[in-house]
Amino acid sequence: MIRGSLAELELGELLRALAAARKDAVVTFQGRIYGRVHLLGGRILYARTEPGPHLGEYLVRLGHLSLEEVQELVERQGRENPGTPLGALALELGLIGEEELKEALTAQVLEALATLLGEREGSFLAEPLAEGSQVALPQTLDTEALLMEAARRLDEWRRGQVDPEEVLHLVEDPTRHPLSPEAWAVLEHLDGVRRARSVALLSGLSEEEVYHLLHEMKSRGLLRPSTLLAEDPLVLVLAESGVVRRLLLYLLEAHRFRVQLAKDLEMALRLLKERPKGIILQGGKALEMARRIRAHPEGRLASLYLVSETPPGLLFRPLRVLHLPKPLRAQEVLRLLSPLRPGS
Repeated sequence: MIRGSLAELELGELLRALAAARKDAVVTFQGRIYGRVHLLGGRILYARTEPGPHLGEYLVRLGHLSLEEVQELVERQGRENPGTPLGALALELGLIGEEELKEALTAQVLEALATLLGEREGSFLAEPLAEGSQVALPQTLDTEALLMEAARRLDEWRRGQVDPEEVLHLVEDPTRHPLSPEAWAVLEHLDGVRRARSVALLSGLSEEEVYHLLHEMKSRGLLRPSTLLAEDPLVLVLAESGVVRRLLLYLLEAHRFRVQLAKDLEMALRLLKERPKGIILQGGKALEMARRIRAHPEGRLASLYLVSETPPGLLFRPLRVLHLPKPLRAQEVLRLLSPLRPGS
């Protein structure tokens, strides 16, 4: 067991030392964010951060699974296979192939590593990998290669990024510029009205990488800020399930809603000062959440939605709570939230 802080040892150096010794280990990071990295024989099996993208989100973003399929997988995982990783379960059921799983997990691991390497304060704990621990990848990944790629991405991110809320449009023919495949993937979703965050989530790339690519193309004069800014309605998501939070973030941002995620009720109440048009609730304490929000001056006018298998009961009626049927279906969610748009 190794315990320490980033002031004593950089996380990248710790992972390299474990890789050199071919250790089976789990490294847990606690600071501004929470992170975990799993290694087998010194090679990386899995990595993620919280907050941060869930594997299910990447499977949706890359087009390998639908929103409904991921939710059904999570439900089945909790009900029948609590010890089985989501990706392994999807593979077992034949919903995805090994290459699709590897693509999604590699994207998640790289984003997690780049995020963790960018942290400057926090503590870590490296302990032996318990028998039966999560083995998410069909094969392990080279730790040094991943660390080098994550460091490269982090270096690019630090050189410049656009604001996630910025709206950009093309002002030159992109074929006259030498662009990477990643840059073309970003331009495919740039339409002059989508915010940078929406473009990032649609692209299948990590958010930070997209903000850097947009900044780079903006610096070269290929892109400019749009003068016509759309009024994308703000939606606050307060959900116990991290999967529900991230799937709603992806779905709504991709369809021109601004989204804020709240990890608990107190955070949601603080975010009410932003005056969200709609608030989505999910979890066992939804009734208490709805009551507290409706008692708040900024929460009285917002539309409240409850994510549940059955419609809200009698106790919810005075609170004017609408129903988002679970499992969430993309078109149904967008239809039910469409009244939040100006002029609807």
